[in-house]
Amino acid sequence: MATHDVPGANPANRDLLHDRCWAEHTDGSLVLVEGVEGDKVIYQMFDTKNRFRFMDATPTDAFKKLFSVPPTGVSKVEWTWHDKTTFPWDRVMSVFQRPIPEPMDAEQQLTAAQQVAERLKLHAERLTEDMVRARTDEPARKGAAVLDKIADALTSVVESLRSHR
Repeated sequence: MATHDVPGANPANRDLLHDRCWAEHTDGSLVLVEGVEGDKVIYQMFDTKNRFRFMDATPTDAFKKLFSVPPTGVSKVEWTWHDKTTFPWDRVMSVFQRPIPEPMDAEQQLTAAQQVAERLKLHAERLTEDMVRARTDEPARKGAAVLDKIADALTSVVESLRSHR
């Protein structure tokens, strides 16, 4: 079930933050959790409208607050979080089917990814097709699908154990 809270931010949701969790915004922005190591979340944001990628690592609690809406978090930007489905690389690849966007003028609305990046003072990197293709090649996708199924099974086991406490 998708929520507006980062997995693990709201105990009532009985979910866990893990690598491959992802979020989407109605403007096409995407967030992909690359890893949760110690007390750090390593993630990427994709601004599919303007072909930018932002990368960052932040403390887990700060990440949960930054990307969750009140009362769990502080975000004014509403992200829809997914922790049981695979990241939609096809959406990122689809940006290369469209013409290169014109430079934005100051009056245009910032995407959700840009709003977060601006708040965190993150550096934008122009998204290239090679960059994305490396993540979406067929053997890697098949391997990732297997890992996703294993992660889903482990998540189910953990949730089951929690409910039996």
